[in-house]
Amino acid sequence: MRKSLTIAKFEYLKIVKRKSFWFSTLFFPLFLCLVMFVSGYSSVDSAKKMEDASSFDVMYIVDDAGVIPDEIFADPFVRAYDVESVKDDIMKNPKSVLIHIPSDFRSNLSYEIFLGAQGNMVLSQSASTIIESVLKSVAMSSIEDQTIAKMIEGPYSASKYFYDENGEIKSFGFEKYILPIASIVVFFLAVFISSSYMLNSVSSEKENRMIETMLSMVDKKSLMVGKMIGLTCVAFTQFAAWIGLGLLGYIVVSKHFGTTLPFSINWADIDWSMLPLNIFLIIAGFVFFNCVMIGVGAVGTGIEDSKSLSSVFIILSIFPLYLLQSLITQPDSLLAKVFSFTPFTSFMTLLLRNSFGTLTVLELGIGIGVSVLYSIVALYLSYKLFEIGCLMYNRRPTLKEVFKYIK
Repeated sequence: MRKSLTIAKFEYLKIVKRKSFWFSTLFFPLFLCLVMFVSGYSSVDSAKKMEDASSFDVMYIVDDAGVIPDEIFADPFVRAYDVESVKDDIMKNPKSVLIHIPSDFRSNLSYEIFLGAQGNMVLSQSASTIIESVLKSVAMSSIEDQTIAKMIEGPYSASKYFYDENGEIKSFGFEKYILPIASIVVFFLAVFISSSYMLNSVSSEKENRMIETMLSMVDKKSLMVGKMIGLTCVAFTQFAAWIGLGLLGYIVVSKHFGTTLPFSINWADIDWSMLPLNIFLIIAGFVFFNCVMIGVGAVGTGIEDSKSLSSVFIILSIFPLYLLQSLITQPDSLLAKVFSFTPFTSFMTLLLRNSFGTLTVLELGIGIGVSVLYSIVALYLSYKLFEIGCLMYNRRPTLKEVFKYIK
């Protein structure tokens, strides 16, 4: 065990002392925040511009249906009496537009927009937004009963409740999804970040033959266990840094800009009884996928070969994400049950189903059993593959060689 801890310390310090590690760790959340800010700001800015009539020098309206009252016609709205009379001005001025409301508008709600010779998608969309806002405003003002007008305009809000198994009324809100979302995020980051480090470490050291030097000092089991411990600590260091940056960013934004979450969270309504099993599944999945990547890194001829080989297992492991909507809306379906006990997909599927409380006692027992079984088998196979493959260069071991060695 002492040798394993020495290897773990070496692997951990080798990575965390690199400037590139901290650059990537800090850059990712900062870049993500920047993208979200720019995207959000541009969306709000675009929405405001779409509704701003000042984008146009003039907006001609030919109202053959007689639905727009005279008081609407103030700058930049100008009443026109036929399409041809303003055609020349529309063609000369790119920031002018003609809106024709035909006589049958009341029956089909269709209208026409005319722009200059080149046309402009943004201006045409902006013109649609503006004229439809005007038409809705005119329609709402003509309703004498303001209660009806308010019912049409909205917005509505609803308080949602459900009856628990004891018949008591419970609040139904975002709290139901906090544990599933948090569990999946933690599982994804912890498992796949650490497994990528594991794959790169084993395959790169095999490629540059550094693994030969290490095996001259420690046995294969101590080396493998040490790598798992050290690279696990690296992954959790990175994960902790991201959480810390996220919390710090939220505190700073909330304090200086008064920004709050768009929803309230009642922590007492979260079913924390699901958490112990979720933690177990995350740990079991963590061990399983790390072992898979050790085996893949050992049998590959180099980094690129190991990465291409690992892609098959990565696709299998994230496959439940492609069916996430089905697993959430129908957690008791046959598909969900099959995925719950299939290698690679079982950990994430069980994690989701347990978070929503849809596992029966029998399924719970079987799920725990297969998770332990898969992890033990993966640990054994990875050790055997590590033994046979870590000192094999220029080619992968054949399936016949692997089966013969395992026996």
